[in-house]
Amino acid sequence: MELHKEQGMVYGQEKEARTGRRSTMLRAASAECSGVRLRVVLSECKIAPMDFALFLKISPQRLTNWFSRGIPHLQLDRIAGLLSVNAQWLETGAGEKFLATSE
Repeated sequence: MELHKEQGMVYGQEKEARTGRRSTMLRAASAECSGVRLRVVLSECKIAPMDFALFLKISPQRLTNWFSRGIPHLQLDRIAGLLSVNAQWLETGAGEKFLATSE
């Protein structure tokens, strides 16, 4: 793809940027991503994002990226296990937040 010389944009993105459709699509997608649910669980458990990032041995910036873009698929089961939440719920929002415990 060629860059638009005056604005440094890729052709095809110019209209989206001008109309704001691209940012609307990103906001809609982010409201549905696993990162939003991760932020909710951390807040409910009173775990500071910085502390969780340190525990996972990842940078705070990477965790912030997960909040906005979603948790990487390879990390979902690990994160769900650490927080004792349903991995399917964390990924998709479907099902129960917490798995039933057998006593």
